[in-house]
Amino acid sequence: MKENPNRYSRRDFAKFIGGGLVVCFSDRGLAQAPKGKMPGFGPPAGASDWNAYLQIGADGRVTVFSGKIEMGQANTTALAQMAAEELAVPIDSIAMVMGDTDLCPWDMGTFGSMSVRVYGAALRSAAAEARQILLELASERLSVPVSGLKAENGAVAGEGKRVTYGELARGEKITRKPAGKAAVKTPAEFRVIGQSVERLDGRAKVTGAAKYAGDLRFPGLLYAAVVRPPAHGAKLRTIDTSEAEKVPGVRVVREEGLVALLAEHPETARLARSKVKAEYDIPDV
Repeated sequence: MKENPNRYSRRDFAKFIGGGLVVCFSDRGLAQAPKGKMPGFGPPAGASDWNAYLQIGADGRVTVFSGKIEMGQANTTALAQMAAEELAVPIDSIAMVMGDTDLCPWDMGTFGSMSVRVYGAALRSAAAEARQILLELASERLSVPVSGLKAENGAVAGEGKRVTYGELARGEKITRKPAGKAAVKTPAEFRVIGQSVERLDGRAKVTGAAKYAGDLRFPGLLYAAVVRPPAHGAKLRTIDTSEAEKVPGVRVVREEGLVALLAEHPETARLARSKVKAEYDIPDV
C-alpha cells in the first residue's frame, strides 16, 4: 500500500501542538455513503483511518482541529457547539483551528455539506472519548469511581470533590484511549446543540476584521485588470493605452492579443483599464 504523503507521524504532530491532553479517535461505526454514490467520500486517509484531534489545554480551553474551512455556512460555530456539547464545556471555551495544513488532519475539502453531517459526527465521537478520558483521569485523581463522577462546565465533580479539565490536562503530553465505552449524548441530553448562539466569526465579519483570500498581500504582489472583448470570438483591431500609462504605478502587459493593466492596488488597475481605448472586429452571429 502506498504511503499517504499527507500523513504526519505522531512525533511530528506532538511537536506542532505542544502541551495539553491530546485525544485521537477512530471513525469506526460512523455512517459513510454507500459505495459508488460519492467517489472519494469517507475517511480521508483510508477506510479505517480518519483521525480528528482535540487538545485540552492547561488553561482548560479546548482546541478543535478540523480540515474543513468556514465559507459563510457557519460550520465554525456549529462544530464548536458539537464539541462543547459532548465535552460539557461553555462554547466560548472552544477554539476552532480550521484548514491549517500544518495542524489539521487532511480532510479532502469543504464540499457536499459534509462539515456537519460527516466531520461533525466524527468530532462528536472524539469529544465523547475526551470526556470519558477526563472522567477516568479525575477518578484517579479524586479516588472516586467513574460512575460517581459527572463532567460539567469544564470540570469533573462527585462526592464533594472537584477537579477542572485544566488541572487534569496540565503537563499531559501522551495520547490516551478511554478504558470505558465513550458514547455520544442523545438528543434528550442536548444543552448546546440546537440552541441559538452568537456566531464565533460574527463580530469579525461585521467589523471587517475577518480576512479572506482577497485580503492576502505578498511582497511585490500586483493586481491585474484585463481588457476584455465585447463578444466571444472578437479580435482586437486597435488599442490605445497612452492615457492608461499615465496613471501612476501602472504597467501595461500585451501578449498575443491579451492586454492587462497591472498595479499595486486593484482600484488603480481598474482605473487604468477604464482609460484604454480598444476597437474589435466582432464576428457575425
